[in-house]
Amino acid sequence: MTPININHSELKNQIEILREEMVIIGLSKGLCSEETIKISQKLDHYITIYISIINHMHGKSISQVYHNFDIL
Repeated sequence: MTPININHSELKNQIEILREEMVIIGLSKGLCSEETIKISQKLDHYITIYISIINHMHGKSISQVYHNFDIL
């Protein structure tokens, strides 16, 4: 993935745009289409960066946040 250089508010907006785009493409081309999967991977990458930024601002590691949501 290419590095991104935006603040957390811009990143949050980009995440919402990608999420909407992924849903539209997923519904029209299928959830397993190459385009849907690429957008999903990009969305995952952006969400991970966003969580890292927020955690850094609050002094938490990403594993602490996942633990709070019972993901791990």
